Amino acid sequence: MSSLLPEQVLWAEQQDYVLSVKIGAITLLSTVVLWLLLILVLKILGLSECDAGKACKSKKLTRKDKGKLDALMKKAKEELEGKLDVLVKKLEEELKGADLFAPLPPTEDCAICFVPFSRLLSEAHYQACCGKEICIACVESIDLTCPFCREPNPTAKEEYWCQLQTRCLKNDPYALALMGAGHQIGGLGAPKDDLKALDCYIRAVEIGSSTACTQIGIIYKGNGVAVDKERAALFQRTGALRGDIYARHLIGSYEYYDLGNHEIGIRHWMILAEAGHQDSLNKLWDIYADLKLVGREFITEKYLSFASRACHEARMEVWSEQREKHRSEECSSTLPPCSYDTYDYRY
Repeated sequence: MSSLLPEQVLWAEQQDYVLSVKIGAITLLSTVVLWLLLILVLKILGLSECDAGKACKSKKLTRKDKGKLDALMKKAKEELEGKLDVLVKKLEEELKGADLFAPLPPTEDCAICFVPFSRLLSEAHYQACCGKEICIACVESIDLTCPFCREPNPTAKEEYWCQLQTRCLKNDPYALALMGAGHQIGGLGAPKDDLKALDCYIRAVEIGSSTACTQIGIIYKGNGVAVDKERAALFQRTGALRGDIYARHLIGSYEYYDLGNHEIGIRHWMILAEAGHQDSLNKLWDIYADLKLVGREFITEKYLSFASRACHEARMEVWSEQREKHRSEECSSTLPPCSYDTYDYRY
């Protein structure tokens, strides 16, 4: 192969130089265009270039700003307390003449596998697009769209949160209770805000939510408002009347341990044990086995045998092999879940 002539080498170098200049010019032009677009967007939003530079910096609140913020928080809290006063009167009327010891109603069936829902919220998935529910075992069978309304399923928690907000505008108690829990713990991409959580719970209770009653009862134990055991018990009794098993378990403990109404507390645990709540059944066995515990006279060995069979049957009604795969590590036995946490109940 013959070597390049000096003229050819010079021509190649000139071409490389021209190419590099063109690339640099294109890069500079692109940068200028991007900045112009950014300035245009800022002007549309009503911001200046200085505001854009300060956008990423948190503004330090002055004493005057803090005073205004405290006043707004105080006003919002007073409004919620007023709503709670009105709600308490409504719940007192709801409890009058109600049979608090009626058996728990059965749960609905999953629309896909036709197995009754567990009373655990963690074993059901709420479709925030249309407000329907499916069991957690059937979630894997869903494609990219909802099986009920054919809307695309959210791919991020922010999208799910937006769908919840839409459902809340339609007065969906399930969505309102979930949004309240999101604000209370700072989940689902929502900022932690106790006042917003309480407002969502109040709205959910007004339209029939049982678990929202339970959560307000927990809040009245010193989690955001002044401690008021009587109101806490009122909300938990209402939650129990509406079918929330966590509320009934709490009110049973309140009656047995705090008020000394041992028979009433035991009756609450009996209802739960027959509905498949293992913790309540264990409490009954503990009271019967320990001669030092009060209330043993209200429990017989014959009843415990009956309650054990009823508990097992109730748990087997909602059991399936697919659901077993999604069981938490705390409930790794071959039976459906037996322990419950604060936010893990059906609404």
